[in-house]
Amino acid sequence: MTPLRLFTLLNPAIGIVFATVFLLLWLNQRNRPYILLMSGASAAYALAVTAQITIPPMPRVGLNTMVSAVLYQSAIGLFVEAMLTRVGLVDNRRWILAISAVILGAIAYFFYVHDSLSTRIYVQNLGAGAMLCFAALRLRTAPARKPIDRVLFWVVLLTGLHFLPRTILTMLVDVPAGMITPENFARSLFYSLLSFALVILALLLCLTFLLAVALDVVDDLRRDRNEDSLTPLLNRRGFEEEAGRRLAGLHGAPAALIYCDIDRFKAINDSYGHAAGDEVIRAVGELVAGELGREDCAARIGGEEFVILLARGGLDEARALAERLRLRIGELRLGAVKESALTASFGIAEARPDEPLDAVMERADEMLYRAKRGGRNQVRA
Repeated sequence: MTPLRLFTLLNPAIGIVFATVFLLLWLNQRNRPYILLMSGASAAYALAVTAQITIPPMPRVGLNTMVSAVLYQSAIGLFVEAMLTRVGLVDNRRWILAISAVILGAIAYFFYVHDSLSTRIYVQNLGAGAMLCFAALRLRTAPARKPIDRVLFWVVLLTGLHFLPRTILTMLVDVPAGMITPENFARSLFYSLLSFALVILALLLCLTFLLAVALDVVDDLRRDRNEDSLTPLLNRRGFEEEAGRRLAGLHGAPAALIYCDIDRFKAINDSYGHAAGDEVIRAVGELVAGELGREDCAARIGGEEFVILLARGGLDEARALAERLRLRIGELRLGAVKESALTASFGIAEARPDEPLDAVMERADEMLYRAKRGGRNQVRA
């Protein structure tokens, strides 16, 4: 078997393998529709290559030309939609369909109206490259990007950019020699390099996307482990990991820790039920989350107890934040407990240079105890 024949057969095999892998993965992660889109992209790619090498060329019919072109364009479109959907960029289908329609329309024109295989090659390859480059640039506008998204950006961008020099250079060699004709297309330098490039690029794109999916799953598992079940805050484990990391990264810059405890919470549960108590916890958690700066973090570390790390803020900033929260909690009127005034007590400790997190938490907890013992509904520092 010649190397070219091997590369030609590897392409549909790669598509089938990854279509199966992504389908099985989606069956276990149905909340991630982009995995199913990627499975469709891989399947369309496998069918496109299969159609191109199995359907015989038929003059004036164009079954090989149009079927393979539609399938290749479907593979690119589904991949782009999967990549952008994964990072929260929606409403892509209209421009994907519009660009695909232009490319397929041009291919049809240069087959049925003005037959030119060379022009069709330019249209399909440069169109695919432009579509991938545009999608990569769209990826940079994602609201929250991860390190793997930077890798995916460069892989997709370089994949798209490679179409330009490879297509032009190989066509400059082939066309003057008269090699690019329907009869000897499969023996041209262009087709040889295309088959080789597609094997490498298909593997690279699919493996990078598979890695991105795997990291998404790991991030969600970590988030589920570290997030509180009732509020948009961390739990104790998550706070100790995140706050410890942020505190160590301050290198002596000001930081303060705030403890907050809802006053007489047991009485709320006893009088109004646990559902009402959960509603109070959720409301206070949302208030706390709404006050956080970009570098701050907070958690619910007990039944009705909250803690906030105010990064790059000293005692005065922490006291102002705690007082603001105290007043806002007092204004809450919630369901069954709307007739009862809610109050909370606060304890504050300013972190000393290189002081470990548990030591700061212990001092803030002592300040909270003093606030409770001093009559509740107050801030102590």
